[in-house]
Amino acid sequence: MKKLIFLTLLLPFSIICFSQRDANVGIFAGTAYYMGDINPNRHFYRPRPSLGLLYRYNFNNHYSLRANAYYAYLSGSDIDFASEYHADRHTRPVDFNTSVLDGTVQFEFNFLPYVPNNKKWEYTTYVSGGIGYSMILGSGVGTSYDAVRNPVPHFTFPFGVGFKLNLTRTISAGAEWSFRKSFSDRVDFLTNPSRQTSFTHNNDWYSFAGIFITYKFFNFAVDCPAYAQ
Repeated sequence: MKKLIFLTLLLPFSIICFSQRDANVGIFAGTAYYMGDINPNRHFYRPRPSLGLLYRYNFNNHYSLRANAYYAYLSGSDIDFASEYHADRHTRPVDFNTSVLDGTVQFEFNFLPYVPNNKKWEYTTYVSGGIGYSMILGSGVGTSYDAVRNPVPHFTFPFGVGFKLNLTRTISAGAEWSFRKSFSDRVDFLTNPSRQTSFTHNNDWYSFAGIFITYKFFNFAVDCPAYAQ
């Protein structure tokens, strides 16, 4: 009975050790910008600050699973574009300012064999992709739609490219440029504009670009009692 009780108590601890010994947590800081009906193709248009948290579980030296929670500001204005389409403002807001709360789960593929916090200056480039869910919180000028009182939840398709390297045995850092394909047309408070009907522009995009630092709190591969015996 004592052995059974001991094993029962040890099991959750062993599971925690196993699930965390290859995991990192970190912070992200950078910029975010919008692309959509107002801004169809200009990258880094009106970049605004963004911050976030991330958790990464490393299956092996090529594959990882990552969860993000980012917060950012987005904005756009017709006056920044001179085309006839963008000058037609009587059916659209003059500009908008909004914030977005963005959560994603993504798989990462490392092009080079990479073990986080294993060897100083070990590095790799990577690509990522997955699924996300976001909330638009803001307001558009010239429209009755008010997202402050009525947040706009929507699914997203996140994907990106990045670079990461080990600074020490516990700290890693990197840079990433990622995109969110939004399956909503209300990021810029415009829905189905009459002069533009393509799927690409009727669904808005936004992007994050910045740096991140991750920290490995415990070196479980060495220190965890379940593995040290």
